[in-house]
Amino acid sequence: MRIPFFLSVFALLGIIAGPVVAQEKEKGAGSKEFDPFADGALEALEALEGKKKTEENYLNPGQVKELTKLAKPSLVLVRQLGRDGKRRGTGSGFVVSEEGLIVTNLHVIGEGRPIEVELSDGSFQEVTGIHAWDRTYDLAILQIDPKGLDLKPLPIGDSGKITQGELIVGFGAPQGLSFSVVAGVISAIRKLDPGFIGEGQTPDYPMLQLAMPIEQGNSGGPIINLKGEVLGVVTLRHRVTDNLGFAVPSNDLKALLEKPNPLPMARWRTIGVLDERLWTQVMGAEWTQRGGVIKSRQLGEGFGGRALCLATQDVPELPYELSVRVRLDDESGAAGIAFSADGKDKHYGFYPSGGKIRLTRFEGPDVYSWSILEQLEAPSYRPGDWNELRIRVEEKKIIGWVNGEQILEIEDDGLRGGKVGLCKFRHTEAEFRGFVVAREIGIRSLDPADRDRMTESISKFLDEENVEETIVELSRESEHGRTLLLERAEELEKLATSLRSLEKDVHRQVVVNELTMALDRPDSEIDLFEVGLQIARVDDPELDLDHYRTSFSRLVSDARIYLDQTALEGGAKELASALRDFLFEENGFHGSRTEYYHHANSYINHVLDDREGLPITLSVLFVEMARRLQVPDVYGVAFPGKFMVGVDYLDEETKKTLYIDVFENGRVINRTGAVREIWDLLGSPPEKSTFEPADAKSIAVRMLRNLVDIEINRNKTPDGAADYIELLLAIEPEAAQERFQRALLRIQGDNMKGARDDLDWLLEHRPPGIDYGRLKVFRGTLVEE
Repeated sequence: MRIPFFLSVFALLGIIAGPVVAQEKEKGAGSKEFDPFADGALEALEALEGKKKTEENYLNPGQVKELTKLAKPSLVLVRQLGRDGKRRGTGSGFVVSEEGLIVTNLHVIGEGRPIEVELSDGSFQEVTGIHAWDRTYDLAILQIDPKGLDLKPLPIGDSGKITQGELIVGFGAPQGLSFSVVAGVISAIRKLDPGFIGEGQTPDYPMLQLAMPIEQGNSGGPIINLKGEVLGVVTLRHRVTDNLGFAVPSNDLKALLEKPNPLPMARWRTIGVLDERLWTQVMGAEWTQRGGVIKSRQLGEGFGGRALCLATQDVPELPYELSVRVRLDDESGAAGIAFSADGKDKHYGFYPSGGKIRLTRFEGPDVYSWSILEQLEAPSYRPGDWNELRIRVEEKKIIGWVNGEQILEIEDDGLRGGKVGLCKFRHTEAEFRGFVVAREIGIRSLDPADRDRMTESISKFLDEENVEETIVELSRESEHGRTLLLERAEELEKLATSLRSLEKDVHRQVVVNELTMALDRPDSEIDLFEVGLQIARVDDPELDLDHYRTSFSRLVSDARIYLDQTALEGGAKELASALRDFLFEENGFHGSRTEYYHHANSYINHVLDDREGLPITLSVLFVEMARRLQVPDVYGVAFPGKFMVGVDYLDEETKKTLYIDVFENGRVINRTGAVREIWDLLGSPPEKSTFEPADAKSIAVRMLRNLVDIEINRNKTPDGAADYIELLLAIEPEAAQERFQRALLRIQGDNMKGARDDLDWLLEHRPPGIDYGRLKVFRGTLVEE
């Protein structure tokens, strides 16, 4: 029996007495999605060529001159500075406030770098802070000191009123040439096809399509209409033609201006930057870290573009091993492991280069002092993919592996001692993850009895017949052999699909076990950050848990220093206020303005990376940091529609409570203000229980319900909610709504027995929230097989 899923949901929605899921917020932030022009917009624009050229269709030189005169005082050149202080990338920008606010693209300023702007009068101004930024829209608002400057802001127009074919003028700095101007037309407002820029990099919101020349360096420049109003910010150009570009609509910029997340420059320069306590960079290049992945870009300063990134940790005595997983953007490049490094020119390198694996001894600054000890083919190497490199250093010998397969063993003792780390050459862009150094690295050999038991389990799952004998038999029948072998191949592909499904189920069960264990302790001892990590892990088996645990611990350590400096003798109120300032003013954590319902906002690791999240994930960070910092009486509060942080404190022996709205940059309200907001939302006064502290399990349940809501109610992909529902039921078996949802999912997947089990469980235990009369009728339609 198979019932169309959405038909089941709509037909049976009345079975659930309450809402299907608890939503974190009634509506998302950011501009409303729109696409008013048809796909044939370009063709329509081209048809204008056949019409009479009137003044309404084309800008005359006088208009361009007047608009240029108006805009030029507001234009700036944005330059990113290298670690050596030299100017590197350039882009465009424009003034939007007399208070020193300048708009540009986020990709123009990068991460972790000093920035300067050149004003229209030729003066250079240091950027003192980042007033706001947004990765989704690739926008950044810079802050300079306005003292003594005569800044001329451009007015921001309403991109919602744009008409197709509207005449525009664009300004920018192509190839670093300042203050150029070009006229054009808005040909469409459209979403770009997935993969237009690259996998996972193409914006998925409507952009202004510009029929005008766009060159490198125009990024961040304004697009203005005939009134001199900014309608968009140039963001990218077409890869093939220079006469087609795209801009972020001005209304998306307005959202950023209305809800900034200011960050001092000193803090900005820590985002994406390698922790100097863990890594030392040698010979330049650009090394960044995000999500446990170290990325290397730019040409190194050494001969052949060589650059190193050495770990500061102590290296074990001989023998020792080190390994890392590496992925190259281009197999003509080279990047991998460095060891026995003196911190200058001398070291070994073990790395892929040109599709082969090299072991090289570097004993000086140039090729004349380099010795390629081995260069060989490695069948285990996977071009374009992640590859694990491992080296064992002994007193007289070096042994190397690629993806677990030993490929070399060589007698060489030219260099010993020193540091270990990463190396790169040429213009290679490389990614590294999972760097480890230890006395011995490897997989523990499996006990024979365990191996036999596991092999038998897998064999039972596959239910495989005598494949080899069958193939031998088929080979005797040459006339039909190929057809039968293809049929067998299709069967094996199905088996492979089953194994992948099994792997997913095993991973989910591992997460269930870890999440249950994390919650199975007194509430005061539960690590909410670990709970959030396990929830995020269900979608990302490769999630680097240790990296994020370490990153969060460092954030807590930095917060401890800040609290000691600002509220050392304070009570709960003063300490919580200092923690609020540390997170939202000093480090730029903020509520998501744009893709509110994006999964990343519900995953604590992404919140840590992007400093952006939902009320509940930002609250989890706050409450867990307070717990580790021993700030008393700080807890989460599950208000309807928005999660907040509560802080109890004494005011002249009277107990009071303040509430921190973490989504609104740490806005503080008292209980009266909270009652008023909840009353406005519900139309009635809140229950007393509304203000009670939320325990760890209820917080985890609410986080999972947000994710279920995203999949079922917003993405319309109910299958995507399955893992979240399984996790939720593992920690809250009495969740009636989710058990009913799982029954529907099981019907959709032809798992009728599982569906009947869920419905029978509901009818037996009868948790609140279900119309059991209707449920019993529905259960009667599922006939036993």
